[in-house]
Amino acid sequence: MKSRSHFGRLAAVLSLVAIFCLALRGGAEAEDELKSATLLAFVQNAHWPDQPSADTPLSVGVVGRPAFVHCLQTRMEGKSVGGRALRVMAINGLADSGCCQVVYFATDKPAEIKPVLQSFSSSHVLTIGETDGFLEGGGAVNLFLMDGHMAFEVSLETLGRAGVEISSKLLRFGQIRGRSKGRAAQ
Repeated sequence: MKSRSHFGRLAAVLSLVAIFCLALRGGAEAEDELKSATLLAFVQNAHWPDQPSADTPLSVGVVGRPAFVHCLQTRMEGKSVGGRALRVMAINGLADSGCCQVVYFATDKPAEIKPVLQSFSSSHVLTIGETDGFLEGGGAVNLFLMDGHMAFEVSLETLGRAGVEISSKLLRFGQIRGRSKGRAAQ
């Protein structure tokens, strides 16, 4: 038991050091690092109904800021989830709904968000954004900072329409919309 306690303290110290280092880097870059870590957690805890074989990459498309695309490429490329390599790509304008399993909206411009969200609305795609009203516009997950920590809200209705399941182990840390009384998140 002593080694578990020691490991727990070590993990807590390392987490604090990582947060301190991110804070030293500055605002936007540190926030992008937190968003990319949260996005990776969602990818690791998601299940798609039509998951292809392990030799097909799991693609994350990004609409918006090129700096965030670069951040994700640095953080995610070369890693794998469920035996599938991760691939990050920029989405400029409308894209084929089969091009990726996750679309991240790194923009607050409705003219960029709305058409892309609509083009993926009937696909098995996890949509994640960072804008007020993202869930109301048809997005599945919205990330935001709260008291210096990354937080999220999730639309179970949108996830259900997309056929994407997110582990309840992750969902318990966020705000859930559309949960029926007596029904737990998947």
